[in-house]
Amino acid sequence: MSDEQPPPTAGDEPMTIADICAEHGVSRQTLHAIRANPESGFPAPVIPPGSTRPKYLRRAVAAYFEANPLRPGRRTDLERPSE
Repeated sequence: MSDEQPPPTAGDEPMTIADICAEHGVSRQTLHAIRANPESGFPAPVIPPGSTRPKYLRRAVAAYFEANPLRPGRRTDLERPSE
């Protein structure tokens, strides 16, 4: 018996946080905020053997962002205070 895992199928490749940010156009801060919220539904990390770096399956991440499209916020730091 071997401890080797089968090669990933198409769409199941693991992605790092940097990969997710680059592919989906989010900042690290935004991604960490999404991951920190347990109600967000972001997929659980997969930690490969011998690593401490969390990775996420490409298909699961794509499904999350498809179901939860990003909505740009409005800058409030440039608004004048209401009187």
